[in-house]
Amino acid sequence: MKSNGELWSYPRGGAPSQIGQMYWSGKNEDRAGNARLVSFSADLSEGLEELYQLVSQPNVAAAIKADQKIFGKARLIIENARATLEQVTGEKLPDWPHLDPTKKLSG
Repeated sequence: MKSNGELWSYPRGGAPSQIGQMYWSGKNEDRAGNARLVSFSADLSEGLEELYQLVSQPNVAAAIKADQKIFGKARLIIENARATLEQVTGEKLPDWPHLDPTKKLSG
């Protein structure tokens, strides 16, 4: 997404093409930041999903639980990630660390 509201697709191995147009309301100075947020929301979601899957692996979860210096803060961060992923995917996720590591969270 460009700050003027143009929506572009950049397929792997293909040529970029404009796929739509968004119309913004609000202040002009907010448009560039909003466009960046929309543009990278899929990447942010994918990265959060990968991180959540990593911390749900049995050996990683065990290491987090074993370190009392980081466990409390890590648990809060992980629960926030889980709640965000539930909103993004529309799926209810099991409490951490009971994620099926073979199941992809989003399509």
